[in-house]
Amino acid sequence: MQEEVHKGKTFSCVLSALKNGMSARLQHWQPDVSIMLQEPDEHSKMTHGYLYVQSRYGCVPWNPTQVELLSEEWEIIIPAK
Repeated sequence: MQEEVHKGKTFSCVLSALKNGMSARLQHWQPDVSIMLQEPDEHSKMTHGYLYVQSRYGCVPWNPTQVELLSEEWEIIIPAK
């Protein structure tokens, strides 16, 4: 089964989806690139959640630009079950 993609979303919709365990990307990003939310647990050195980019090259913290935050071309990715 394939992942489900919801297109044409704002970042506020994306943030809500990230808090519910989904990932997201901008429409023009490569298909293997997405952002995710990492919430701290008892083994974390971080005390607050943070966003990171996941791609074929690995995972790095994500700092959005104003253009990305205001875009209405976000895609929410719901993983296949």
